Amino acid sequence: MFRHGMTGGWWCGTGGFFPGPLGMLASILFWGLLIYLAVKIGQSIFFSGQKGENLHNDNALDLLKKRYALGEINQEEFEKIRREIRE
Repeated sequence: MFRHGMTGGWWCGTGGFFPGPLGMLASILFWGLLIYLAVKIGQSIFFSGQKGENLHNDNALDLLKKRYALGEINQEEFEKIRREIRE
């Protein structure tokens, strides 16, 4: 009545990895999840530097403001360095 094994039929669905009548749906969800995770990992690897650059610039500008407030640099130096940071 039912076939057993990976030969197809009711147990495995058409092209499915998981047994049962919903095997094909489970397979599609499985592969969709795998692709989604691969894309997210790729984004975190390749686009993480952009966030870090902005954070670095913000920290540099905060440090520059502190140095100006403490009187370590004058206004001309402050403006010159600020322009360099923003470039």
